[in-house]
Amino acid sequence: MTRFPSAHSRRAVLQSLVAAPLVMKASAAFGDTYPTRPIRIVMTLPAGTSADTMARFIADRLQSDLGQPVIVDNRPGASSNIGHQTASSAAADGYTLLYGLLSLVINPYLFKTIPYKPSDFRPVIHLLDAPFVFVVRADSPFRTVHDLLAFAKENPDKLTYPSYGPGSPNHVAVLQLLQVTGASMVHVPYRDGGMSDLLGGRMDCSLDVTAMAINHIAAGTLRPLAVSSNQRLDELPGVPTLEEERLGLPLYSWNGIFARTGTPPDVVDRLSTALRAITVKDDFRKKVKEFVQIPRGGTPEEFAAFISKEEQNWSRIIAKANLQIL
Repeated sequence: MTRFPSAHSRRAVLQSLVAAPLVMKASAAFGDTYPTRPIRIVMTLPAGTSADTMARFIADRLQSDLGQPVIVDNRPGASSNIGHQTASSAAADGYTLLYGLLSLVINPYLFKTIPYKPSDFRPVIHLLDAPFVFVVRADSPFRTVHDLLAFAKENPDKLTYPSYGPGSPNHVAVLQLLQVTGASMVHVPYRDGGMSDLLGGRMDCSLDVTAMAINHIAAGTLRPLAVSSNQRLDELPGVPTLEEERLGLPLYSWNGIFARTGTPPDVVDRLSTALRAITVKDDFRKKVKEFVQIPRGGTPEEFAAFISKEEQNWSRIIAKANLQIL
C-alpha cells in the first residue's frame, strides 16, 4: 500500500525547496559576486572638507576596482553622531560603509548617550593620519611651545585658544598639553575653528590640523611651535614634535573605512584588498601629502589594534579633564 506524505510533511518539503535557492542566492551575494549594486560611504563632515575630499578620492578609485558606483553620502552634524547613527542603522552587507574619523573613538567617552555603539563598526583600513600643529601669530612673543605653556601656567586663563567645539579633537588635544604642564588657558569654541580670530589677534594660540594651518604658515602669518606626529613632518622639518618636547603622546585626527559589524568576512576581505591597493599607489600618497597628512594602509587587524590604542589614549585625556557633553 502506497503511503502518501501527510499535509504537514508536504509543506515541510515545499518550504525546504523554496528556501534552498534563497540560501544559495544569499551565499552567492556575499561571495565572489560582491558587489552587485551601488555602495554608499557615509561621511560625517560637510562637503568640501579635507576628509570629504579624500573620501571622494577613495570612492572614485574604489568604484573603478569594484565595478559598481560608490557614492559619498554627507551626513554632518551633532559632532559626527548623525553620520555614525546613519551608518550603524544600515544592513551589515558591505553596501554601506563609514568614512570614520577620530570622533568615532572619542565620542563614546564624551557624550552621556550616543545613538550607536562603537561595536557597531568593524575596522577595514587605516587610510591616513592628520597631525595637529600648535601655532601662534607671527608677531606673538612666544617662540617655543614651552614659552607659551610656562606663561599659561604662571598666568592662569590669561591666554585663549579656539576649537571646533567642546569635545572636538583639537579641543581634547590641547587638554593633553595642559594636563602635562599644569597650565591653564580659556577655551573658546567656534563653528569654523576660529582660525580667522587667531589671525585677527583675538585668540592667542591654536592647535589645529596641519591642513588648516599650513598655508598660513607658508605665508608667514602663523608661527608653528610643535607638531603632534610621532616624527617631524617633511613640510615643517624645523618644528619639533610634542613627544620631543615631552608634552605627551603623538595625537592624530585620522581617517579610515569601517564596515558594519556582522558584514560577511569575504566581503570585508574584498573591500580590504581593493582599499589596500589604492593606498600603495603614488596618486593616493600624493593626494594625502597635499593636505600635509601621513598615508597609512594595512590590514583590518592592524587598524583594529591602532583603534584600541587610540581609545586608551584619548579616553585617559577625557577622563582626567572630567569632560562630558550631555
